[in-house]
Amino acid sequence: MKKITINEIAKRSGVSKATVSRVINNSKPVSDEVRQRVMTEIDKANFVPNALGRSLSLKKSHQIGVIIPDLANPVFSRIIAGMESYIRSENYSLLITATDFNIDTGIKHIQILNEKAIDGLIFLAGAMNEELIKELKAFHKPVVVIGSDLDSDTIPIIEIDNKKAACDAANYLISLGHKKIAMIRGPLSDRYAGKERFLGYQEALIEKGIYQKNFVVEGKYSFGHGYQGMKALLVKKQLPTAVFCANDLMAVGAMKCSIDNGYKVPEDISFIGFDDVEIARMYNPTLTTIHQPFEEKGLQATKKIINMIKDQNDKKVSEKSDIIVLPHELIVRQSTVDISS
Repeated sequence: MKKITINEIAKRSGVSKATVSRVINNSKPVSDEVRQRVMTEIDKANFVPNALGRSLSLKKSHQIGVIIPDLANPVFSRIIAGMESYIRSENYSLLITATDFNIDTGIKHIQILNEKAIDGLIFLAGAMNEELIKELKAFHKPVVVIGSDLDSDTIPIIEIDNKKAACDAANYLISLGHKKIAMIRGPLSDRYAGKERFLGYQEALIEKGIYQKNFVVEGKYSFGHGYQGMKALLVKKQLPTAVFCANDLMAVGAMKCSIDNGYKVPEDISFIGFDDVEIARMYNPTLTTIHQPFEEKGLQATKKIINMIKDQNDKKVSEKSDIIVLPHELIVRQSTVDISS
């Protein structure tokens, strides 16, 4: 069967190829009579316009680039699920790439996507520096960041209050009578999940006069880093009675390490995580943690970026970018115990 082209539709309709393109793309005014004639021939031929050709002619791809720190981390898959719940209804698709928590890789991905025909970029913040922020600000299409704050009038931020959430976690352990509270934190170069969560923990303990610098070790958010971080804590002269971890995967790794070394959870050591990913409910004992609304983050970021794209296409000036702070919640499970009595 002969493939129907836009030229054939133009010939059958008795109009130019440019007029058919205007009808398909609704890009310029066309009389109702001509529009009806063209649409009739399109329907007769079951003609489907080439999506790539339309994208190039309109300078739109209906693709949104998404840069995440880690493809394997369940946190980011849940955020992407929140994006997918909305993006299909808007006739967009996602182009996803990962940085493996490497700043230079993040910069490279931003530069690559800046040269591609995407309509916008959603950046899930891991570690950031001035060069990476500069690349985000220079991006030629709308940008939304999920995570770390940055000083910009054009880039909206979707986040939770990480410092307050970590402070709530530490204060909960304090309320249970714990005074020797350790932390397996993330890298301080990661302002969002590393530095802010550490500062919240530190502030709560300093206020009570119980902060001990030697009770803080660093990991990079994986089960293995949690396991190794706990090994480092178990060889210290003083044993913590509770450990706060910067994410759930490290908390589960730390609990496994403790159990492997003969300690009971929570009788000997209590644990609290951050994120409330699925494993927090599945591990035994179940993990007390800070819940954050990942799907809602993805949804809000996608709504924001699509509105910004529409404003740019309509040559409207978007309002000054804002910071959307979503609520967090402490979820109490089996991994923490009251030792005050």
